[in-house]
Amino acid sequence: MKTIKILHMYADMLDLYGDSGNMELISYRCRMRGIEVSIDKYSLGQASETDFASYDLIYLGGGADFEQQLLADDLLSRRENIEQAYKGGTFMLMICGASVSGSEAAETIAEYSLRSEERRVGKE
Repeated sequence: MKTIKILHMYADMLDLYGDSGNMELISYRCRMRGIEVSIDKYSLGQASETDFASYDLIYLGGGADFEQQLLADDLLSRRENIEQAYKGGTFMLMICGASVSGSEAAETIAEYSLRSEERRVGKE
C-alpha cells in the first residue's frame, strides 16, 4: 500500500486557523480509507537538504502578516526546490494568507497551488 507523504511547511508559525487540525483531518480521512499517511514538518531555517520532490503534497497554513514576513525569505530560498517538486508531480495546498501574502515566494507557491488544482481536475 502506498503511503501519502505530506510536508507541512512552517507548522509552528502558520497555524492561525487550526491548520494542524487540517493535517489531523486529512490523516484521519485517509486512514478511514485504508491509506497510510506520513506527515513531516518543515520549519524556518531547516537544513536545506529537504527533498521537496519526495512529497505528494506540500501544505502551507494560514498565518498573520508578521509570521508571513518572518518566513518569506526562507520560503523564497526554497523556490527552485519547490518548483522542481511541482514539476515532478507534487501537489500544493495553501490556506488563507499563505496564498495571498504578496511576497514573490508566496505568489510562486500560490501559482503552483492553482496549477495543482487544475491538474487534479484534468485541465492541465
